[in-house]
Amino acid sequence: MTLTILGNIAYLLMLVAFVTRDILHLRSLLVVAQALIVVYTWRSGVPVIAGWNVLYVGINLLMVGQILRDRRAVALPRDLAPLYTRHFAALSPAEFLRWWRSGRRDTLEDARLARAGERPQFLSFVLSGAIRVSRDDGFVLDLPAGCFIGEMSLLTDRPANANVDTIGSADVMRWNTADLAVLRERQPALWTKIQSAIGLDLVAKVRRGEVAEPARSGPAR
Repeated sequence: MTLTILGNIAYLLMLVAFVTRDILHLRSLLVVAQALIVVYTWRSGVPVIAGWNVLYVGINLLMVGQILRDRRAVALPRDLAPLYTRHFAALSPAEFLRWWRSGRRDTLEDARLARAGERPQFLSFVLSGAIRVSRDDGFVLDLPAGCFIGEMSLLTDRPANANVDTIGSADVMRWNTADLAVLRERQPALWTKIQSAIGLDLVAKVRRGEVAEPARSGPAR
């Protein structure tokens, strides 16, 4: 009777885990439930099932540890805190720092960040300086610091439709697109958050473009 109750409690906890939205709670409940199943199956004379559940307990304990590490308070460097708050709040501070440090910071002088008809090798984020977007049809748009470059090609897997150049010197953070493709496959949850940050930047660019294009063509009338 005691073993039957133990088994029922274990499977009840698993049921609660699978309807729990918070991933930390889900993993924690699975650890307890599967530990009870280990006891239940071992004492019931089914060591094979007990062994498999020992493995499941170990995996879920590792995942709980990783989630706790990601959620713990992280002190952002003073120079990155405003940047994080303004552009990357979709990521946790730990996720942001881990991803940010996977990139490379460069100071570029009159450099081309994207070329029309080609896929950029890097996703770039402009930290300081000014950027000019130009096309063969004569469209020109200047962008300030605090924007992504090469994000549309990354998201659509298509060539850039405009040239993008730094105006003089610019400080740029860059991530190799091949590395980002690997991240997208291996860490889809993190990639979704990065896409959210990119999406906010795209909205801001559309607004700038809608304002800048009439302003550019107006005086010529």
